[in-house]
Parts: sequence; C-alpha cells; structure tokens
Amino acid sequence: MRRLLSVVFSGFLFLALPSLAQDRSDVSLPDSAPVPQDSPEATASPESEPPSATVGEDASADQELPDGETAPRPASRPASSEDDEEGVADKADDAQDESPKLAEPMSADERACRSRLHELEVDFAEHPPQSEPEGCEMAHPLTVSSLGGGVALEPEAVMNCAIAEANARFVRDHAQREADRHLSSRITAINQVSAYVCRPRAGTRRLSEHAFGNALDWGAIILDDGERLDVRPHRRGSPEALFLAALRRHACGIFKTVLGPGSDADHADHLHFDLAERRNGSTYCR
Repeated sequence: MRRLLSVVFSGFLFLALPSLAQDRSDVSLPDSAPVPQDSPEATASPESEPPSATVGEDASADQELPDGETAPRPASRPASSEDDEEGVADKADDAQDESPKLAEPMSADERACRSRLHELEVDFAEHPPQSEPEGCEMAHPLTVSSLGGGVALEPEAVMNCAIAEANARFVRDHAQREADRHLSSRITAINQVSAYVCRPRAGTRRLSEHAFGNALDWGAIILDDGERLDVRPHRRGSPEALFLAALRRHACGIFKTVLGPGSDADHADHLHFDLAERRNGSTYCR
C-alpha cells in the first residue's frame, strides 16, 4: 500500500513541476536591486556637494556649536596673482601717503622770519627741504626772486630765511643810500652768483656756509639807468670803487663774514656775505 502511494505521489510531482516552473517565469522582477539608505553615521561620498549658502550670506555665521560658541568663519578664497598685484600697489600707495615727511615742523622763529620778509616786500616761495650725504642741509629753504623795494634777485636763488632777510635789510637801509650818494642812481637788481651750493670751503674739507643756504654772493649790481656794475677792482677813487668800499664797510656787522676783491683770489669777482656763527658774535671782514 505504501509503495502504491509513493508511486502515485511521484507521478503527481512529475506532472506538476512543469506548471510550477511556468508560473515562476511569469513573475516580473525589478531591473536593479533597491539602493540601501545610508545610516546616520555614513559619510558623504567624495562627489557629493555640501549644501550651499545663500549668495551674500555666510552660512556658518550664526551656526551654534554644542558649547554655545559661534563657529569660525570659513577662510576667504585664495587671492589670485592679479589680486596680489593690486594689493601690493594699494599697500605701496598707503605707505607713500603715510611715510614721514622730510621737513621738520616749522619753528616760531621761522614763521616770524617769513612775516618780516613779507613786511620787507621780499618775493619768495617755499622750497623743498635739502639734505645731502655730505652733510649739506636746509630744513626750511626759500626760493627768493626779489629783495624787496623793487630790487630783483637775478637769477632767483635758494637760501635760508635769515640770509634772505639780512640781504633785504642791507639793500633797503644801506645799499640804496650809497648808490644814490656815489652813483646818483638806484639799484633795481642784484645779480647773484652763488646761494645754496653743497660744497666745502675752498682748499678745506669744512663745509661752506653755502652748504646750509646761509650765504649769498653778489656778482654785479644793476642800476635804474640800465648800467651793470660788476664786482671787481675799479680805479682807486672812482665812484664805483667808493660805492663798493662803502657796501663792504656797512655789510660788516649785518653779516658775520664779508669778503670781496682783495680778500683772496677766490673772491676777486664777487662780494660774499654770510651769517656764520662765530665765537662771541665776532665778524670776519676782509
């Protein structure tokens, strides 16, 4: 009986298998398996992009950390070479604007001297400070084009205020009077041959007063009739010789150094006036 049942069951399975195989083939499967979702601890793939912040806003500016501190701002983008060049140029301009000026603050004496020049009707303009490696320097030089009273300085010259004032007073108080007395004329211009010059004294290493704009040399005097009186030896007793001698006499004291024709070979063709500081305020006039 058992054998008969086994034969019958085997025959049933033999008939049913093709049908079951046919039913299984009709079932449709998806083309690909579902992608598993990342767990909360999963790290983003290299290709994924972080959420971008709104344009013009810093996405991390208001982000709060667990301890209550504000997250640091992200670093700015690296500067390009063009940015670097512009930045260097801007810094250079700023450095130039903020660089200290060569001129020192003007003292009360310097300002007062300029006020006196205006009263004397001297024509002048401020000149850039002078400073040379050799030691020649002027902190507040002037470019002087006239000595006041209608007396031009030709050509205009660079000097300090003190020597400009001394020359202007000398012309007004003495030179004009002596020109009228000896030449029956009036001075209209002084031809200068040396003012500020960075050099030593002749034959020495000591700097000249010219190196500090503290000297002015007269080479010739122009009169109102157009006559030019050169500074040189003139015939003894002549109006020209008497006039020049009177100038040198009055200049000694107003100036600390007075040199001219007869002093030495270097001053044979001009009058040298300077304000060199000497012991006990003494003068050197030859």
